Amino acid sequence: MESEKDKMGWREQDVNVKLQEQRRRPSLVSAALPETAASIAIAAAVVGTAATILVRRTKASEAAEVPMKICEACGGSGICPECKGEGFVLKRLSDESAERARLASKNMATRYTAGLPKKWSYCTKCSSARSCLTCSGRGKIVLL
Repeated sequence: MESEKDKMGWREQDVNVKLQEQRRRPSLVSAALPETAASIAIAAAVVGTAATILVRRTKASEAAEVPMKICEACGGSGICPECKGEGFVLKRLSDESAERARLASKNMATRYTAGLPKKWSYCTKCSSARSCLTCSGRGKIVLL
């Protein structure tokens, strides 16, 4: 029968073999590092070149920018001034007819709501598009 020391000897050898296998693996990884470093350097050069080209294009487009002024119809907001960007307009009652409706109402709740508009229609100025037609919703007009 094997003694405890012999069993321990085999275990230690197994551990030593595993450690040797682990020591060999990093050498395989380190062989790939020069290629990785070269590819990182190339990628950095490409990104730097692209950034330089982008900056040049941006500067050129700023120089060729067309002068603009704020839209007077919408005040620079870009929304329809008629419906205030809601797409519909409430039909307002005249002050006289609203007053008559309030006087004819029977209780306080209807007195308050009698003068309020009850009907609505789609905005005829923007055709319910909700943006200013003068500046196409941009808020600025190109000066020619």
